[in-house]
Amino acid sequence: MISNHKRGTGTRIYNKFEHWSVVDCDCTQCQHYAGKGKSCPFDKCCIIDIKEEAIRREAKTQQV
Repeated sequence: MISNHKRGTGTRIYNKFEHWSVVDCDCTQCQHYAGKGKSCPFDKCCIIDIKEEAIRREAKTQQV
């Protein structure tokens, strides 16, 4: 069966740190975001390591 649906339409694919920015690491962009005024279901952020790397990279580019 052949589908006419294009793969990845409207989907962001994150596979490398170099493509992530601090804006992309915002809680409102998370797939687990419950909505405005609701708390996160996790005790620890699931992308904390990626968020820290994006902050380090952005600080490094601002120093130059």
